[in-house]
Amino acid sequence: MTREAMAAGVLALACAGTAAAGPYDDLLKHTSQNTNTLVLIDVKGALASPLAKAEKWSEKGKAGDRAGLGFLPADAETVVISAEVNLNSLDRDFQVGLVKVSHNVPEMAELAAQEGGTADEIAGRLAVLSPRNVYFTTLPGAQFVAVYPADRQYTARYLKAVKAGKTGQLSPYLAGAVGKTSGNAVTVAVDMEDVIDKTMLRLSLGASPSVRKVKTADVNLIAAFLAGTKGLTFAAKIDTEVKASFTVDFVGDPTAFRMTLPDLFRELLEDQGIAIAGFGTWAPTFTNNSMTLSGVMTTADLKRIISLFAFPQLTGEPDPKVKGNEAGPDATRRYLAAIDVILTETRAMQKSPNYDKMATWHDKAADQIDQLSRRNVDQIAADAAYKVAQQLRAIAQSLRGVPIDKKALEGQQYYYTSGGGYNVGGFGWYGRPFLYNNPGYTTTNIPEIQAKIAKVVADDEKQRLESWSAIDRAIQEARRKLSDKYKSEF
Repeated sequence: MTREAMAAGVLALACAGTAAAGPYDDLLKHTSQNTNTLVLIDVKGALASPLAKAEKWSEKGKAGDRAGLGFLPADAETVVISAEVNLNSLDRDFQVGLVKVSHNVPEMAELAAQEGGTADEIAGRLAVLSPRNVYFTTLPGAQFVAVYPADRQYTARYLKAVKAGKTGQLSPYLAGAVGKTSGNAVTVAVDMEDVIDKTMLRLSLGASPSVRKVKTADVNLIAAFLAGTKGLTFAAKIDTEVKASFTVDFVGDPTAFRMTLPDLFRELLEDQGIAIAGFGTWAPTFTNNSMTLSGVMTTADLKRIISLFAFPQLTGEPDPKVKGNEAGPDATRRYLAAIDVILTETRAMQKSPNYDKMATWHDKAADQIDQLSRRNVDQIAADAAYKVAQQLRAIAQSLRGVPIDKKALEGQQYYYTSGGGYNVGGFGWYGRPFLYNNPGYTTTNIPEIQAKIAKVVADDEKQRLESWSAIDRAIQEARRKLSDKYKSEF
């Protein structure tokens, strides 16, 4: 399997179906037709846990932040995210966020005014196109729907399928994962059937540090085995701590590869930006068709996993002190507080030695800021947020190697094999071109080039620090202007 394909399984989230799933039943009926990725969140159950109470997750919701659950609507009880993901490129082609709320869903005309968006009728249902690149609509039973990214044709086809009763038909793997959600605060799974190209994987595995360190590893056998990967499921139970597990399900018996698979999986996960403290110590267990890594994770780790599938959330209650969409100090303070949370969590990643991982989280932080509701938020704060998101994306590019220099270095990579010749072939373990010709053995300069790329990234540290200074200046200047304007502290 290519690095992208297997990692997609690592990053993708899934769970739904026609089997009984308790609190998710009503939402699961409306998952999209080609869903291969899903997230199920028991918000009500998680917030009732001893950990959530001790860490005051509900109080953090004042800025839309539910701590370990991320940014969720204030009155959300359960959430199902149904996505169609290209598991080779990791692009989300279509995603539906289904939220069961404890109160009535908003009127679309009112929501359009709140969002500064436009009201529309799509497939017979009222909808709102938000400037935050999302369509909002509703379904019967206090269900709020967010279709992201905003695509009118996709949205229309989805709503027509709902009306015709053609949604909620999940693949056997996803339906099976739904049946195992009991007691989970978060369930994440991905259907990986027919995703992995064993030939491309075989050519890629030789560059994996996890494979290279096992001298007896046979890349041909490993590739053939992993091509039979059925899917991956993440599960988190919350009590006084977060106990979590990743389970990879296979067609065959994985025990013959027990010396390689755990570290290979950790490598894939971490290189896609999922940083879990102490992940290297999570104990692996095997059955005749699965491997599971289990351990304890922090609140921040859980939030990062959920945030991979974040989407713009429903605007909160209006500020009673202001009229309509006028800007007000209270909403602006909440908006800046949410940005502070995002920036604090992103700064905590600064010392990671994995540049790609840091780049992913700077990009995600920029996305989260873009997705925050700007209802009743002063334009001064909104302008500062735009500047902050720009700087975060610039830092992410720098962490990926300063694109022009990185491409030049990557063009020097090779992947030679026995046989006296070579051909250019696809993308290898690290997503770069490699060369091959019916290999009996392989050699590669990828580690050398990776070291050079790391030097380019390290040399750009000064510019990244300047970008963080620019972020601080933008926020501080906004707070100063807002304090002068409203005659109160920000």
